Amino acid sequence: MTDKPKMTLEQVYALPFQGGVYHNPITNHCYRLGDFDQSSPTEFKGAQMVMPTDISAIRSEVVLEEILTIARPLYTLRNICRIAPTMVLAFKVRKGTPLTASEKVPVLEEPKITTVALDWLPFELWKNVVLVVLPRESRYQAGANLMNLDIEDAGRGLAAAENNQIKVVAEEATELSAHDWGTAVNPYEDIGAAMEEMKPYPVDFLAANPLVWMDFFGNDKVKGAAQGMQTPAGLMGGIFTIPGLPGVTGVSDACLTSTTALIGSKQGPAILHGDGPSESARFSNELAGFDAYVVRHWVQPQIDVTEAIRKLTGVHA
Repeated sequence: MTDKPKMTLEQVYALPFQGGVYHNPITNHCYRLGDFDQSSPTEFKGAQMVMPTDISAIRSEVVLEEILTIARPLYTLRNICRIAPTMVLAFKVRKGTPLTASEKVPVLEEPKITTVALDWLPFELWKNVVLVVLPRESRYQAGANLMNLDIEDAGRGLAAAENNQIKVVAEEATELSAHDWGTAVNPYEDIGAAMEEMKPYPVDFLAANPLVWMDFFGNDKVKGAAQGMQTPAGLMGGIFTIPGLPGVTGVSDACLTSTTALIGSKQGPAILHGDGPSESARFSNELAGFDAYVVRHWVQPQIDVTEAIRKLTGVHA
């Protein structure tokens, strides 16, 4: 007797869905997949009668909202991006170009026309996918709620995938040689040199690996260190204020390369992040004996204004 061949991922996706919903990042609401209409979507939540075929869609919505609720606080590197919510997976945006003002224009004279280059940045969003699979055996076993554990893992997985994709794009920025902040150097000199290169774009973020931030906050030159400055709560992964740099948000994520720091301007924008729709659908595989939810999220980060971001190298040994 030969073993039954395992199903491929394509075969799993081909199984009939029992109910599905999608999340629109523009309206921040969930809708039934069957009601998909970008011009006038019908919100899923409403006062209509709930039919038996709606139950799976309701469950799919709950799973999708729970996964997104877990993922959103973990989208750490969104804090270095300008977010562009979209329901279109392929589009173009005009790349950012700095405009200069005409100064001291005389009375009744026209200002000079500033040339604006029409350079386009194409987007073709890709999808990150997670599967939450529940074996039938879990119904008959006492213990922890495996569904909740899987949903938490799925949320963390989506966030980790997006953070890593932003990291790869951001670390393609122009390099600027710096110094090891764990030594007696002054980190503000490296930061100031980068700010000077990025004029006229206002620097509003500094992102680095937790190891870099530990060197930074342990440096005697960091403003406030002499007064026993408290280490920020988000140092190991999150956002915080940076002493001596008002208006600049500190961003920490372990996926970033531990020897570099990213400094730039969200206003530029340095990185434009296409945040597309999310979908969730429920399906069953009776032969294998499991119920599952598939969750898809379409995204794509890209460097928009290359002059508005720099990668400081050598900041940690």
